[in-house]
Order: sequence, then C-alpha cells, then structure tokens
Amino acid sequence: MLKKIKENEGIQKFKELWKNKKTHDIMVLMLWFVFIFIVILFTRGMNFGTNYTEEEKVLGLSNINSYDFTYKFNDKEFIGQYYDDSIMFYNDNKRYYYNNSLYLIDDNISIINNYDLNVLKINLKMIDSLISDSNPNEVNGAKQYVVPLDKFINLYEIDTDIDLSKSALYNIPISIYYSDDDISKITLDLTNYYSLKNVINNNNLLTIYLYNINNVSDFRKSYDKLLEVKQ
Repeated sequence: MLKKIKENEGIQKFKELWKNKKTHDIMVLMLWFVFIFIVILFTRGMNFGTNYTEEEKVLGLSNINSYDFTYKFNDKEFIGQYYDDSIMFYNDNKRYYYNNSLYLIDDNISIINNYDLNVLKINLKMIDSLISDSNPNEVNGAKQYVVPLDKFINLYEIDTDIDLSKSALYNIPISIYYSDDDISKITLDLTNYYSLKNVINNNNLLTIYLYNINNVSDFRKSYDKLLEVKQ
C-alpha cells in the first residue's frame, strides 16, 4: 500500500516541483493560502447561527416588535402575545385584549377599567429604555444591568407621588438571558421598588419568558373586528 502511494504519479510530480527552486516558493505560498482558507471556514462554522454581536445584544431589544410571553410575578402568571404595543393574554383562565383600552374577551365582551396592568407595562421597549445608558456585567450566565430606581419609577409610574430623593441609593437589577443568541428570559428584581412603597409581596422577582421573537402574526385585526361586532 505504501509502495503504491510512493509510486503515485501525482506524488512524484509534487516532489519534483517541491525540489525545484522556481516552483518551491509558489507552492509554499499556495499551501499558506489553503491553510488560511481552512481556518476561516472553521471559524465561521464555529460562529454559525450567531444573530447578535455583543453590542447588538444591548440594542436588540429595540428591534423586537412581537413575541409570545409568560410573565411570572408574586404567584401570578400571565401568558400571551405582544404585537406593536398591543397585547393579548390569559390570566386566571380568562382572556384579555389590550389596545389603548383593556377588554375581557368572553361571550359578552366588556371593557375593564380597574385592572392592574402594571407588570405587563414592563415590556421590551421599556426595558430597552431602562438599560440604554448602562453597561452590563456577566452574572450567572446573564447580562446584568443595574438601573437607578428613580429612572425605573419615572418610566413605570409616569406621574408618581413617590419621594424620589429616597431612591437615590437604590437600584433595579435587570438580567437578560440568551439561548442560541436569542433572548430567552429577562428578570427584574423589584425588591427596592416595593420596599420604597412599603408593599410586601411573596416574591419581588419578575420573570419574563420570551418565545417566537419577531414571529408573531398581527392578532389586532381579528380582535378589533370582534370588538366592532360586539359594539
């Protein structure tokens, strides 16, 4: 077997060209080009599927306009969809639709005026505004941003009666988790916020699970049409 390889015409020709001073340098250069090409292919293969650079992972929130979600906070769970500032969600086996106003969607569609939507106000647009001036740290596999509490309150409550001078020394940690370079989960530790408001919860950690980012169909048309029929 080895003898046949040594007697191969191609190998013999290669040896002749390798020994020739005129062709030796050219062959060395060609081999370097082949090596570099292989390294580039290997590197691209390792990074295949990466959707965001490190900078884009920060800016990526502003480019998201639709997603499926699950919010978990203080023993409550909201499951639904977000599309361009409108949401459809389920809570306590009831279905709701929000588009400027909140509606309970059942056999008799009704508008809801006294419903606590505060947690659902914390969408990706708001989170993007909160972290826009912050640099993240790597904490337990996530990118964690430390947001001043007064900044959070101003965006969360808009017209607030809280004494913001008391919030100067406090913050809201926001952690963003990635899976296959897509955002999979976001957590906000709201302990300092509720402490300032003297509110006691079982758990002050808001957890948002995200799915089908930018792949949710526009559900507003069907719900708006349903509202027109009922009205």
